[in-house]
Amino acid sequence: GRALGLGAVAGVRSMSAPALLSRAASRSEIEGIEDTLFAFLASPRAARILTVLAIGEALADKLPFSPDRISVPGLIGRMGSGGLVGAALFAAAERRTTIGAGLGLLSAAAASYPSYYLRFKTQEKLGAPNWAVGLVEDALAEGAGLLALRKS
Repeated sequence: GRALGLGAVAGVRSMSAPALLSRAASRSEIEGIEDTLFAFLASPRAARILTVLAIGEALADKLPFSPDRISVPGLIGRMGSGGLVGAALFAAAERRTTIGAGLGLLSAAAASYPSYYLRFKTQEKLGAPNWAVGLVEDALAEGAGLLALRKS
């Protein structure tokens, strides 16, 4: 569930998913990650760097010249981000990282399209500016990521 949830977040905001995972791991909320190839995500420094990148992405998203998330480069980046968080979560749980990566990248790809169309249909229907709808989208992605990381 965590891999699918964070993968979906990556489909909306590519850097938010690894930033959320890294912040949780640096607070020792992701058990077992320190013994994996993804231990670097548990570093407070990595958490800070990824958080800055996530904030930068959120700001850039509001600019008129930002590429669409469903453009080839945007989609590949989102899928890579989803694959990273999925693999890291599966590695921490001592499960096959390839399955986690696959679930994360598929979830990111699957979330990219509906979130893209929902954003622009909402703008169109409400007549709201791009940046305002983007702020709501930021909050929803952050909240969904925090929910995905909650312990069951």
